[in-house]
Order: sequence, then structure tokens, then C-alpha cells
Amino acid sequence: MERVKLRKAVMLAANAEGETKLNAFDNALLKAGIGNANLVKLSSVIPRGVKWLSNVPEFPVGTVLPVIYSHLESEETGLIISAALGVGISDESCGLVFEYSGYCKRGEAVDMVKKMVSEGFMVRGWKLRDLRVAVAEHTVKFKPGAVLAAVVFFP
Repeated sequence: MERVKLRKAVMLAANAEGETKLNAFDNALLKAGIGNANLVKLSSVIPRGVKWLSNVPEFPVGTVLPVIYSHLESEETGLIISAALGVGISDESCGLVFEYSGYCKRGEAVDMVKKMVSEGFMVRGWKLRDLRVAVAEHTVKFKPGAVLAAVVFFP
């Protein structure tokens, strides 16, 4: 099997509404700039040397993109939903990503991923050099809502 080298990555977060929960999720993907890609969900390890981008680069429709993501959808009016990712980066090793989604405000989701990243580094004996967070929050109104937080990789 050929090794795919993940050289670039971008963190993103979005929220959206739609006529159904799946449409809300699709609309969040579109809003984030990755709705026209085929996403392959990864676990949570970042290879050494990844360059972090500030925006999603252009890609052809249907491109297969590796992604680590957290999402949540709801149709319960008045409910607050959040999705977050915590990205920990170390000089000594690769990085780690921890995902969380819940029926909570953004602050609780951020606190949870920070806690998870810290524990992930501690159990590996790695030194945490940098911690980044992407978070989306949404209050469900008249249509189903969705939140998404993701790290998308590019070759």
C-alpha cells in the first residue's frame, strides 16, 4: 500500500441550519469549505512537519480529503450544541487531536478538548508545546442545526 504524506492541514469550524439534520450537517460542511469533498475520517494523530494553513485551499469537486472531525446535529428548538477540536503539538513527536461534541456552550466544549489533549500528551510522556482549538456553537431555532469542528489534511 502506498503511503500518503499529509503535508498541510487547516483547522476549521462552522455551524448551519437545514431542512433536515443531514442537510444542516451538509450545510455546515459547505460553510466550512469542504462540502464538495469526499471525507475520509482519521483517528487523532498528526504527523511531524505538517504545515498549518489559514484557509482551505481550492480543490476539485470530489477530491478525497483525510479529516479528523467532530459534529453534532439537533432539531430541538432552543437547544445549544457545540463541537470542538483540540490540537496539541510537540517538538519531540507528532501531534494529537481530540474531538468533542455536546449539548453545551462553546466554553464547556473548549475546556473538554483542552483537558483531553493534556491527558493524551501526559500518558505518552510528550511535552505540549502548542495547543490550538477550533469550536462551533449553535442555538437551534426554526430548523435543524449542526455544528462542525475539523482538521483537514492536504497532500
